[in-house]
Amino acid sequence: MSDSQDLDKLLSKLTREEKISLLAAADWWRTRVIKRDDVFVPHVKFTDGPNGARGGSYVSGIKAACFPCGTSLGATFDRELLFRTGKEIAREAQTKAANVLLAPTMNVIRSPRGGRNYETYSEDPFVLGALAAAFVNGCQSIGIAATPKHYVANDTENNRRTLTAEIDEQTLREIYMLPFQLLMRWAKPLCFMASYNRVNGTYVADSPQLVNQVLRDEWGFDGVVVSDWMGVYSTADSINAGVDLEMPGPTRWRGEKLARAVNDGQVAEQVVDESARRILQLACRLKRFEHPEEPPEDAVENLDRDEFICDSGAEGMVLLKNENILPLPKGVTVALIGHHAMEASLGGGGSARVDSLHAVSPIEGLGKAGFQVKAVPGVPVFGSLPHADPSIMFSSDTKMQAKEPVKLEWFNGHVIGKNPVFSETKEQAEYMIKEKWPDYLGQDYCTRMTFGIRPLTSGEHILSIISTGPAVCYINDEKVFERPQEADLRPESFYFFKSKLERRFTYSMQAGQSYTLMLESWNTDPLILYAKPLFGRMFQGSALRFHEFIDIPSRIQDARTVAQEVKYAIVCVGTTNEIESEGFDRESMDLSSLQYEQIAAVAAVNPRTIVVNFSGGPVGLTQFIDSVPAVVQAWFPGQEAGRSLARVLGGDTNPGGRLPFSWPRRDEDNPSFANFPCDENNVVRYAEGLDVGYRYYDRPENPDPLFPFGFGLSYTDFRVFGVRITDTSISDPEGTVVVSCRVRNIGIRRGATVIQYYVSPPRDRVKSQRPLKELKEFRRLSLQPGEEQDMSVTLDKYSVSSYNAQQHCWEVKEGQYKVHVGLSSTEISSTVGFHVGRGFKWCGL
Repeated sequence: MSDSQDLDKLLSKLTREEKISLLAAADWWRTRVIKRDDVFVPHVKFTDGPNGARGGSYVSGIKAACFPCGTSLGATFDRELLFRTGKEIAREAQTKAANVLLAPTMNVIRSPRGGRNYETYSEDPFVLGALAAAFVNGCQSIGIAATPKHYVANDTENNRRTLTAEIDEQTLREIYMLPFQLLMRWAKPLCFMASYNRVNGTYVADSPQLVNQVLRDEWGFDGVVVSDWMGVYSTADSINAGVDLEMPGPTRWRGEKLARAVNDGQVAEQVVDESARRILQLACRLKRFEHPEEPPEDAVENLDRDEFICDSGAEGMVLLKNENILPLPKGVTVALIGHHAMEASLGGGGSARVDSLHAVSPIEGLGKAGFQVKAVPGVPVFGSLPHADPSIMFSSDTKMQAKEPVKLEWFNGHVIGKNPVFSETKEQAEYMIKEKWPDYLGQDYCTRMTFGIRPLTSGEHILSIISTGPAVCYINDEKVFERPQEADLRPESFYFFKSKLERRFTYSMQAGQSYTLMLESWNTDPLILYAKPLFGRMFQGSALRFHEFIDIPSRIQDARTVAQEVKYAIVCVGTTNEIESEGFDRESMDLSSLQYEQIAAVAAVNPRTIVVNFSGGPVGLTQFIDSVPAVVQAWFPGQEAGRSLARVLGGDTNPGGRLPFSWPRRDEDNPSFANFPCDENNVVRYAEGLDVGYRYYDRPENPDPLFPFGFGLSYTDFRVFGVRITDTSISDPEGTVVVSCRVRNIGIRRGATVIQYYVSPPRDRVKSQRPLKELKEFRRLSLQPGEEQDMSVTLDKYSVSSYNAQQHCWEVKEGQYKVHVGLSSTEISSTVGFHVGRGFKWCGL
């Protein structure tokens, strides 16, 4: 299929029922196929996500490459790197036989506790729009559709399906919608995703003003608007608003309901035709008509891609503090301490999580880089208990393979052992029903998981049950723990909320002795399953987890001892994918108290202690930052985490990452603190208005952040000079101003930095509570020692405009504007001015 006439011809052949069938997915990931006589419409397959294309199943076992998280990529401030990231993840989507990638995430980082902060790029709308556009262009350059999300104001996770974000129109336009508007200016995404939440009382998916009026008519989007998964709440309102595709399938709100709405006059035939045509157009743009097949998903190793992931992870790391200790000498002996030293930190939780092809821990990475490593595990860090270590697991059934020691049996009905319908083996004691209900299973079912363990230590070992239904645990045929049906469940309970569902208990075990563990579990109570707001859909599952007895004092003493044996001690701390996750917001900005205790113990005995933090968002640093000479923010750097860290600590990569958000001293200092997350009435008030992030901290009456937006140290130094305006002609929507400067590396190492351009409005506008300055451009560049380079950027109407909520348009005021050029929001090298001689108004892009 090649042109618009062909699409119209195909559309004319479809019946109303067939058109309607295209407007809701067939299953978790695919649109519907239509095949009859001379009519054929192929399906389109979607896949998550922002830092790796996972493929069709959360539990299938198909591996995928794991890229750095969103804030890590944001910290690079590198459009070219984001373009290639989009391209590489799109290639991964191809290996999963997918046509549409659900990325990039463009939520604004409003609070340091936002559960999904790790997925997105920045607190600043310009950075978000610029980097997301680069990602989209990279992704679509090889024929995979990108899906910017989540439009709009999905900046908190708690109660996201029911809350309303109360935002004044100017703030909504200038902060939360602007990233999407800029994206539409610099890229042409084929899809867009509507968010779960309400805005000012109306669900985004039901809002013709936000979708049809702004996104389509004002910004010119002509692609498919897809709902977030289970993010459609109506029949007529959602289709009339412009949401083309309900995901996932089978449909809840469309199908026969939509047919009745058309018959009743609630939805015009033309509306159905327009949405159906956009689905056909997407399939055409993705060449699905020429290539309708769906090959099997595959996990593909690629050394060039892995090297890129390693480079990207290193380029995003931010050096927050360095008192002449980094980089480390080559081949030196170091102590690596902590959970995050032993495990690669791959990302936050939720739909962005991927089962990585491999994972390089800091211990492996530094060892391969030539460092002599002494390592101890330190204190544990987990949201819910981890699964039992495979090395101590064995099959209690001699016929089973040791590689998959867990036997899982499924039964229809409520009697364990009666009506068996399926049996399988698994590596871990966990199951989840998510994408598709098993054909063999009834809605009333029960399961039995059985496996053996042989502990390495003696003591009160820790176990936990995580289940969406009732469950009972037996050890050596003795009932040891029973948990009832959980009453407070959400649709994603077993998918995202494992740490909230977990119930722990202890059991005394002896080292070397064999134990048989068995978990019996039942389906979720139907009264809970079908109660609002679950809408009859929920990820059901059960898990039995195990951890050896943890002697905390001994572990801290081990950390202290190994730190005394070496010149350099590296303490790796951070969060995990069950602490930072989609579905819920963090309860505290701080790390666990044990991690602070561990840092203090090591720093007390080794003055050359380096702290490396792995997290997607800011954490509390004031508890230790004055007592250690170096701190590195490593983010979630992807599957090559250890290699990336080794490059930064060893100086092979000079840290060029800069903070894409302001890092407060404490949670209470951030501007959204009093209004985050939502209140008891499911209202989240954006009372800080335009004062998001650095805009708030710029005001002299507000507290200073611990680290400002755009901050980052280096192993070299840069000087910005010769700032000048070379063209001043913004007097109409087409006008521009060119700002030029020179940048010199005045240190002794090659390094990268980010030149930041902030614009201040005329002084009378500052008095009217405009932000003191706003980022309007940035450039990353790399220079050799002594090298200097000319740098020029162009500012335009977006750089000097504000939104007039009364007249519903953008406006540029006459007056003297200032451009502040520097290396962070507080480190300004020079300020120059230009005059706008005539004001004007504009709409659209």
